[in-house]
Amino acid sequence: MNNYIKYLIIFVSIPSFAFANKTKNYPNLSGDVLYQVQADRIISSRKKGVSSNNAFIYIQPNFDLKFNYNWSAKTQWRLQPNNVLTTRDKNFPERYRTLLSDDRGLNINDSALIIEELKINFQNEDMQFSVGKLDPSFGTAHRKSKRIGVFASQFAEDYNLREKLGATVIAILENSQIGFSTFFNDTTGLSESVINNRGRASNKSLPGSTSSLSSYSVFIEGEKLLGIKNLFYNFGYRSLGVESGYEGKRESAYVIGSEYLYKIGNQTSVIPFFETVSFSNFNGESGRRAIYNTLALIGKYGSWTASSSMVNRYSRNSSSTRLNFNDRQLQFSIGYKFTNNLTIDVSRADIKEDRYSAALFGTTISYDAKF
Repeated sequence: MNNYIKYLIIFVSIPSFAFANKTKNYPNLSGDVLYQVQADRIISSRKKGVSSNNAFIYIQPNFDLKFNYNWSAKTQWRLQPNNVLTTRDKNFPERYRTLLSDDRGLNINDSALIIEELKINFQNEDMQFSVGKLDPSFGTAHRKSKRIGVFASQFAEDYNLREKLGATVIAILENSQIGFSTFFNDTTGLSESVINNRGRASNKSLPGSTSSLSSYSVFIEGEKLLGIKNLFYNFGYRSLGVESGYEGKRESAYVIGSEYLYKIGNQTSVIPFFETVSFSNFNGESGRRAIYNTLALIGKYGSWTASSSMVNRYSRNSSSTRLNFNDRQLQFSIGYKFTNNLTIDVSRADIKEDRYSAALFGTTISYDAKF
């Protein structure tokens, strides 16, 4: 607990320290730190023995050390419990495990500090290039900036590409970006963590664990699709190789997403959003398919946000029923953003996960300190 408090104090003090040392000369430091507290309570559940209450603290510092106008070192860190998000579970890859898991509760002592990204970046008006440890872009529903309630992004985290070693090049166009990444899973010392060491990644059976640049992803994101103002879109494809000597086939997936900002007045807007992802050889298992769908309708009035969303994830392997799942989540949310980048979101969700149904009530308090 003492170590946890020490690191928490360090992160709380980072924005004021960085702001005090920020200058217009090079090198200079800029970025932001996202502080988030999430808590939820199971109102009813068909799964026995699951703790009703759950809460965790999440802190995400993003630093950009600029050497000159074009070159910089970018880092992203995450302070979170080890049980909140994993990229190493063969049966449940890249899932939040706190919704109906047996490891719910307030486990502050289980928090760990991980290096999410550590990369050298070059950028000018036409292109961007990064090399190092990075998160290649694939889909947008998992991004916290979407604010589709408390729980919706947790299903989408399944397909978020995280903690890869490789390179990304992005072409910056007038209303869009086109990017290509080549990478493999991080199994170096950077895959460990401090405060509570989760150990070095070592699961060679996961897609992407080839120790060579045999995995890749491509994406295009932008606005004014078909010339329509305020119509945003994203398309992507990924292909993850498997290590020779292990059973499995190359995993591939497509993502298609779009949202439209429909303005009703100066302070009022409605945003319909959808994203769908289709997998082949999901998690490297031959013939296993998976589909993820996110549908949401978001209304905004001034600083208020209200939304409804439906998220579904489906996977089936014709040769086995052990790993099949057909999960869904229906959620209604309301939130408010204060002028100092403090936001509060409250959600009521009905979910089905791992063949169990439950009703949850959750809240998230977030503060984004920019410097």
